[in-house]
Amino acid sequence: MLRPGTSTSETVWEPALPEDLLDGVGPDAGSAPIIEPATRSRSILEHGWWPVVVWVGGLMLGAGALSDNSFLTHLATGRLIRSSGAPHRDLYSFASGGKHIVVQSWLASWWYATLEAVGGATAIRLFVSATAGALLLTLWRLSKPAASLVGRLGLVSMSATVGLLWWNERPQIIGFLALALIALVLQERRSPWWLVPLFALWVNVHGSFPLGVAYVGVVLAIRVVGARRISLREVTEVVAMAIGIVGGAAVSPYGFELLTFPIELLGRQSSLILIVEWRPLSFSPGGHLSINNIVFVAEAVAVSALLVWRRSWLRAAAAAIFIGLALMAVRNVAVAALVLIPLAAPALAGLGSQDISVAPPRRRSLLLAAVGTLLVGAFIVATPAYDLSAYPVKAVDWMQSKGYVGRTDGKNLRVLSHDYDGNYLEWRYGPDARPWIDDRAELHPFPVMRDYVLLLSGKGDTDVVLARNPHDLVLWAQASTLAQHLAEDPAYRIVYRDGANIVACRLASHRC
Repeated sequence: MLRPGTSTSETVWEPALPEDLLDGVGPDAGSAPIIEPATRSRSILEHGWWPVVVWVGGLMLGAGALSDNSFLTHLATGRLIRSSGAPHRDLYSFASGGKHIVVQSWLASWWYATLEAVGGATAIRLFVSATAGALLLTLWRLSKPAASLVGRLGLVSMSATVGLLWWNERPQIIGFLALALIALVLQERRSPWWLVPLFALWVNVHGSFPLGVAYVGVVLAIRVVGARRISLREVTEVVAMAIGIVGGAAVSPYGFELLTFPIELLGRQSSLILIVEWRPLSFSPGGHLSINNIVFVAEAVAVSALLVWRRSWLRAAAAAIFIGLALMAVRNVAVAALVLIPLAAPALAGLGSQDISVAPPRRRSLLLAAVGTLLVGAFIVATPAYDLSAYPVKAVDWMQSKGYVGRTDGKNLRVLSHDYDGNYLEWRYGPDARPWIDDRAELHPFPVMRDYVLLLSGKGDTDVVLARNPHDLVLWAQASTLAQHLAEDPAYRIVYRDGANIVACRLASHRC
């Protein structure tokens, strides 16, 4: 039986009474008694309760301490935006030489810095947690056409597992939420004009918005080919998307450079290929996010097989596009895992036990959701805001005590360090940090990125590589080939050493 106004993909199944209870009931039943069905007991496993479980689970996924190295630079940039406006040249690394930049995530950076100014890093964690909760809840809503509990849990749990290491404090989590909401607008035939603010926001918080354009394109293609006509709704959705993208760029500090930046970025493959998350999907033991990759492949294979079995050829082709993008670059895996939910959910309709649950009272659901939210919030408030265990905190403390870094008179030394340590220095000292590089691979010249990889791998002539990159100090991991080389090189003196890092001073530097 269909609820008025719903499509066949949203079929609501109603339990039928057994035939023995229907015997003697009807116009010819005489005075036979009518047997009332027993009241159905509710269970926590019913669909009516799962939105609460999913919401709290999403909050927990996003409640971790702040530790991502890219986030550190985003926050440092947000502080700059609040104090002096959006930067148009690199103010951090000396290897870039003050190169012109487009801060694609400028709005997210500003927002993080504003939250920090209002409530410290704890406020940022609360926002990230709430965003992850909203994201997972939206994915649960997108799985609704699957109808069965097992099917919905399978789709959403696989996507969430893939997102475990991607749904963090990086601005891309806001982009993930925008994509999920865009998918919901299309799936539930909401007003197309919702696409305007969603795309306008996405353009200003992360450079992955072209993937949203691709998703809208494949969904509209499925509709148009299936119906063999283009309706006014499809035209309106395209117009709304275009208005959102163009309008979002127009009001930004970078104008339409926000729209050309992703295209220019793809033209820097020589540098991007040196970064793990831009490489093709890997399943080797040392591969990036190998466990998550395995889960994604399982999801991709299962969804593809389902769509082929149900002969949903258009959806299978759409899924293949995003799976192909994930195979080309690891950073696209989380997006592909997300869009596979709305693409696959309709194909699961009619399989397994259907949802016949009775929704619990709204007040009780809201109460449980509020309790879960308060508990997660209390955890965030009670635990340290940052986890900086992966960074050379002690070494940098020592460098600051010696006046090597942290000065405001422009006399900070040039420091060769790991890219993620560069992010840490920028977060700690802002434009005064003067690191060699950070993880913005698209910003640095290919020769610099190549030299960085050579120092990491211990290949090539180390002395030549060091000479090509003028510096005063080297801050590096102690258990590395480079640290061993510096300890034996008469041109350097190890001035600091702890269990994790060394600081070597180049004797030719005026400060050594």
